Amino acid sequence: MRNIPVDLSALAFIVAGEPEPKIVDRATGEVKKDAEGRDLYTIPLLPKPNDDRRNPVIVVTFPSENFPTIPEGVQVRPVGLAAFYWQMNGRAGLGFRAEAIVPAQARAAA
Repeated sequence: MRNIPVDLSALAFIVAGEPEPKIVDRATGEVKKDAEGRDLYTIPLLPKPNDDRRNPVIVVTFPSENFPTIPEGVQVRPVGLAAFYWQMNGRAGLGFRAEAIVPAQARAAA
């Protein structure tokens, strides 16, 4: 799986729903972890401008030490956003990952 960086220079992102843990096993409720052992979460984001009326929201997976409290409707910046193609059990699609989801006015550490 190869990640493709996403150019964010012309985009803004609005939170379209609450973050949710990325569940590995629904029976146990086990949350998926990244390579550093941090829990992974998903969050629906609405890119602006967006002319795709059929599927305007993207779901982005990101790690967090604690359960993220990111309110719906705020503008955020997905740090290190990358797209990737996935294929599993006869299904395939485009996924999105970010290193972090931060408030839009926050600047990346230099």
